[in-house]
Amino acid sequence: MKSIWKIIFIAFVLRLAFSFVTWHPDLNNHVDWGIRFWEYGPAKFYKANVWSFTWPNQPPGTIYIFAGIRKLFELTFSFFWYLNVSIPAFPSNLMLFFEKNLYQALLKLPAILSDCGIAYLIFRVFAKQGKKTLGLCGATLFLANPIVWYNSTIWGQTDSIISFFALLAFVLLIERKFFFAFFAIMLSLYIKLSLIIFLPVFFVVALKQKYALKQWVIALLAPILIISVLTIPFSQKAEPFGWLITLYKDKVFTQQLQVITANAFNLWAAVAGIHEKPQTLLLGPLQYAQWGELLLGIAYLPAIYLVWRKQEIKSVMWSLSIIAFSSFMLATNMHERYLYPLFAPLTILVCLYSFLLPLYIIVSLVSLVNLYNFWWFPKIDFIVQIMSVKDRIAPRILGLINFGFFLYFYKQFYTRNFRKG
Repeated sequence: MKSIWKIIFIAFVLRLAFSFVTWHPDLNNHVDWGIRFWEYGPAKFYKANVWSFTWPNQPPGTIYIFAGIRKLFELTFSFFWYLNVSIPAFPSNLMLFFEKNLYQALLKLPAILSDCGIAYLIFRVFAKQGKKTLGLCGATLFLANPIVWYNSTIWGQTDSIISFFALLAFVLLIERKFFFAFFAIMLSLYIKLSLIIFLPVFFVVALKQKYALKQWVIALLAPILIISVLTIPFSQKAEPFGWLITLYKDKVFTQQLQVITANAFNLWAAVAGIHEKPQTLLLGPLQYAQWGELLLGIAYLPAIYLVWRKQEIKSVMWSLSIIAFSSFMLATNMHERYLYPLFAPLTILVCLYSFLLPLYIIVSLVSLVNLYNFWWFPKIDFIVQIMSVKDRIAPRILGLINFGFFLYFYKQFYTRNFRKG
């Protein structure tokens, strides 16, 4: 057991050190949201038109995180300032460094902790089966993945946070801890709704576990009550869940790009290119968005059917991996970061099926280039030139490569779970 904590501690320290390296423009939004929360209060937060960068297009769970980080920054900086003025030997240059870099590191802290949490959950899955060595390999593989580093430590995005709570929900559900599992999945959705794609799998597994009506009522009501209490400061006199639905319907969903692909190296990048084009454009008889919905629905159904047949850890991880991979590859309006939820369940599958390791490595490297595309950090001129040449033909090629490996992975999913013999 000590080994997993050593691995996590080393990974945490290294990530914390690298979190000071750069400042992605997205962090400006997170800073702005944290400051405005305390300036205007939750009641006026979504109504105010005072944003220095982007209107807050995320639900209250995300806003609470960045508001908390703002207070943590103020307290931490105040503490070091007290040391600076109270202890003559304290290096004052350190305060200049903190003034410039501390906030960005703290903004990345929840994502870094979530990376470490996911690694522990991967270890726990195997440790429960008496396979601790395999669990240590899985945790190390996940923490060493450059995608995980780049997304959380360098960029500072929240994909790892919602992925942690989603994976926690399924680990707890497999362990038949339904109450805590439902609470975890609700937290993931309250922070960001991206992983609603996993919700049908959760309910199918829970239904097949045949919980009593009383257990369902308790599991449903407790998270609903807590989320209601957390939402009331924002919604005020409005019914909190009705207010949340309106927020998503009128603001969060409608104010996204609504394009064929938002720099995601997927099927649609290969077909239509990486330039922003509306997803309502026609491709034959249907719009791109409609093609995406149709193809995703076809790919999605076998994953649901699998967990209806079997609720063991293998089946659940196959289903989550297929849904995450299919969503990224087949749905329109995908961002480059939206492949992150694939890597936690896929890491578990790699530990179970070693032949998947080459796919894991190649998809990770293509995804790393995808995250690098357009941000160019650190800037490597020859890579920038390659990605930009001939009207950005390279992203189309990489999208096709990604799609090819997706088809290979889907074939393995079908072969391993549905073919007899």
